[in-house]
Parts: sequence; structure tokens; C-alpha cells
Amino acid sequence: MGRRRSFTVMELIVVTCLLFILIGTFANYASYVLKIGKETTLRNELANIRMAVEYFRIINTRLPSDLMELVNKELTNSKENSIILQKNYIRPFRVNSQGYLLDPFMNRYIYTPWDGLVHSNTKGFESW
Repeated sequence: MGRRRSFTVMELIVVTCLLFILIGTFANYASYVLKIGKETTLRNELANIRMAVEYFRIINTRLPSDLMELVNKELTNSKENSIILQKNYIRPFRVNSQGYLLDPFMNRYIYTPWDGLVHSNTKGFESW
């Protein structure tokens, strides 16, 4: 009878270590790609919100009192008494329990109603 060939303990340890290294590398890369995706989403959402604020100002001749007014108010033109679209200025992306719009990093968007500026509350992205 021939000897049965099997893996040694050392071979199993080496293979396990290699698997953990590959998994760690993939996890690191995946978190990097996820962060880049969230940054891109943040830029797009900020641009959309800022355009909605400006469009609201043009239609209503005033700035919205808060961001939820953009979500709740229908897009109308009171001077012509006609509805332009049957939609709101923006649709909510993510909303917390208090009703504030959240950015992709789950922090509040900050809106100043006296000048119409919108920015993120996320550390590192406040100046966007």
C-alpha cells in the first residue's frame, strides 16, 4: 500500500496567511473605491441642491427658508398661475429622523437661508 499524500500543517498555515493578505488587500481597495464614490456623489448632490436653490430663487423671487422647502414645495410659477412641472425642486436623497437632508457620509447638509449657500458638514469637505 502507498502512503497517503496530505497537506502538512506548515502548508496550511502558509495558504491561510496568503488568503488573509489577499482579503486584506481587497478590503483596503474596496474601502478606497467606496470613499471615492461617496466623494463623487457628494459633489453631484451639492451641485443639484445648489441648482435647486437658485431655481427656487428665480421662480419665487426669494430663497427657501430651509432645504426641506425644496423637497416639499411643488415647482410652480405664481406669476402665470400655471404649474411648470408636477415635481418638487429636489427629491430627498437621505433624510434623518429630524428631517434634515444627509450627505453620502451620513452628515447633515448645512444651508444658510440669508445667502443661499449649501455645504456639507463632513470633516474635510466643509469648503466644497
